Amino acid sequence: MPLLSWGATMNKLRGVNLGGWLVLEKWMTPELYEGYSAEDEFHLLEQLGESRFDVLQKHRDTFITEADFAWLENSGINTVRLPVGHWLFEDKYPYINCIDSVRKAFTWAKKYHLNVLLDVHAAPGCQNGFDNGGLSGVCEWPEPSNIRATLEFIERLAKEFKAEPALIGIEVLNEPRWNIDLGLIQTFYLDAYHIIRKILGPDYLVAFHDAFRLDQWKDFFTNNDFTNVCLDTHMYQVFSHNDSIRNPSETIEKAAVLRYDEIKKISYVDLIIGEWSVGLHPNVLNQTKDSFEKQVLYRAVGNALLMTFEQTKGWFFWNYKLSEQSTKKYVGWSYRDCAEKGTIPSIIEGEEQ
Repeated sequence: MPLLSWGATMNKLRGVNLGGWLVLEKWMTPELYEGYSAEDEFHLLEQLGESRFDVLQKHRDTFITEADFAWLENSGINTVRLPVGHWLFEDKYPYINCIDSVRKAFTWAKKYHLNVLLDVHAAPGCQNGFDNGGLSGVCEWPEPSNIRATLEFIERLAKEFKAEPALIGIEVLNEPRWNIDLGLIQTFYLDAYHIIRKILGPDYLVAFHDAFRLDQWKDFFTNNDFTNVCLDTHMYQVFSHNDSIRNPSETIEKAAVLRYDEIKKISYVDLIIGEWSVGLHPNVLNQTKDSFEKQVLYRAVGNALLMTFEQTKGWFFWNYKLSEQSTKKYVGWSYRDCAEKGTIPSIIEGEEQ
C-alpha cells in the first residue's frame, strides 16, 4: 500500500519534478555538456566514451541528495514526480542504468514522508523527439516493437517497486508527441493500465498525459471503467506565439483566468498539472521597466498559477532545481530558488502561507 492512497480522502498532491537527474536535459545542466557538441543524453554519453560512467555517477551522486528530500519535506512538498528512462534497470549503450539512484530516492522518500510518482519520461524509440525523451530529433516510439518494450518496462517498474511504501503510482508515458495517432496512444494507455492494476491492485494512481490534446479525452475516460486514474496536462506560459505577444497584465490574466477556465472544463476525470513553472517569455519581461517590476511580475504570475492549480487534484513544479549556471539564466524554473526568493508562496502542511 502507498503511504497515501489515491482516493477521495487523500491529501492534494503538491509536488516537484526531479528532472535533469536521471534523464538529462542540456539546458538544465549545461556544465555537463561543456566542450561537447551533443544536444541530448544519448549523444553526450556517446561522445564521453568510457568517461561517461564517472561523469554520470558524479552527477547522480551530487545533483540530488538526501538533503534535498529533507528540504522538500520541510517546505511542505508531499510528492515527487521522478522521471526515469527505459535504461533504468540495465545499461543500454550508451545509456547507463540508474537503479541504485532510484532505490536511494525511495529510501529517502520513505524517511522524509514523501510519495513517489514514477514517470516514464524516456521510452524506447523516444516518444516525442525532444531531449527530455533521451534522444532529440527521433520519434520512433509508435513502432510496435517499441510500444511492446515500453509495456514490458512498465510491468517491470510495477514489479520492482511494488514493495516500496513511498510509491503512489506510475505515469505511463510523458508527453507523447502531438501528431501521434490518439487511438494508438489510448490503446497503449489501456494496456498499461491493466498491467499496473494486475500487479499493484486498485490503490495506486495511474496517470495519463494528455498528449498535448487536453480537450479530446472525455470519451476515453467516460467509456472505460477506470479506478484511481488521472489526466496529466502541462501548463506553461512561455512557449507559444501568443505567450510572446502578451503584455505583463495579459500574462497574469492567462495564469489566473484562462488556465482556470481550461481546468474547469475537465470535470469527467481527476486532473493534475504534471509540469509548470514561472518561466516567462523574454518579450514579456522586456516590457518591465526595471528589476523591481520584473520581480513583481514573477510573484504575481507565481501566486496566480499556484492558486489556479490548487483547484486540481495536484501539481508538480518543473523543476525542483537546476544547475547553478541554469538557475541564473532560466529564472522561474527552479522551485527551490523560487521558494527561497518568495516568487512562489510557501506551502506548509498543505496550507498556503
